[in-house]
Order: sequence, then structure tokens, then C-alpha cells
Amino acid sequence: MKIVGKQSRTPATPEEAVLRAGKIIAEAFRVSPIKKPRGFVVKFKTWEEHEAWQQARRQTPPTK
Repeated sequence: MKIVGKQSRTPATPEEAVLRAGKIIAEAFRVSPIKKPRGFVVKFKTWEEHEAWQQARRQTPPTK
């Protein structure tokens, strides 16, 4: 077995474990080939406007 880098030790405290996990998660998001879709907010004055928007959105194919 080949080990690159130094051998990781178990964290000394729970706080250290949380910091390590945060760093690992941030790195995973940074190098992920699949980008997370961005959210958006749409406001409507009436339910009819909302329903018309939903209908139009269902009929339109998604864009990349």
C-alpha cells in the first residue's frame, strides 16, 4: 500500500474534528465536477399569476 502525505491522526478534541470535517467538505465542493444549481426567488401578487408561471415553466424545457 502506498501512502501519500503524512498519516492522519485521530482528532484530539471534538472541535478539531468539526474543523477537519469542514475543510474536507469545502474541498469536496470545490473540486466537484457537478455544480450545484443556484436557487432563485419569484414573487407573485395573485395565485393566478403563480399558476400561469408554473404552467409556462412546465412547458419550457430546462436550459443549461
